[in-house]
Amino acid sequence: MLMGDGDLVAPVTGSEMTLEFDGDRVAGLATINRFMGQLGDDRVFGPLATTMMAGPPAMMEQEQRFLRLLGDADSAEIGSDKLSLFADGRLILTLNPAGTDSAK
Repeated sequence: MLMGDGDLVAPVTGSEMTLEFDGDRVAGLATINRFMGQLGDDRVFGPLATTMMAGPPAMMEQEQRFLRLLGDADSAEIGSDKLSLFADGRLILTLNPAGTDSAK
């Protein structure tokens, strides 16, 4: 789920967003493009680099929102069934483990 217009919204049907950790490195799929970077000091994630492929408008909008939310995240909570990211104490993004319904 992603924060959009003040509410958490489900991902675009048929899209995928992933987030993988390896030590202090992070990488994943933002919907169309891959991204990579490091964990941050004052934010959860430091600056992220992305590939530059184009896709359908709805997926590109979702990708930009996803990347912006990653950059906004200032705290995280890891549960057994999801990763929740917060900005200023407000839930902005939830990610479920691979192989589960990402719209939960």
